[in-house]
Amino acid sequence: MEALYLTIPMAMCIAAFFLYVFITAFRKGQFEDIESPKYRMFFEEEYPQSNTQTKPNSQDGPTSKS
Repeated sequence: MEALYLTIPMAMCIAAFFLYVFITAFRKGQFEDIESPKYRMFFEEEYPQSNTQTKPNSQDGPTSKS
């Protein structure tokens, strides 16, 4: 019985914390667009070419020859 006097207020504090985090995220607009992120992987993004060049004969690892 004494354990309930400790665990119930702790559970209420944790629940209040997660409710606060949810309300804060909702106000900042985290849940406005839930459809487009799942389609974003289908679009190819073009990145600019970097100026670094690799050696033409470098090998990244062992190769198998058949």
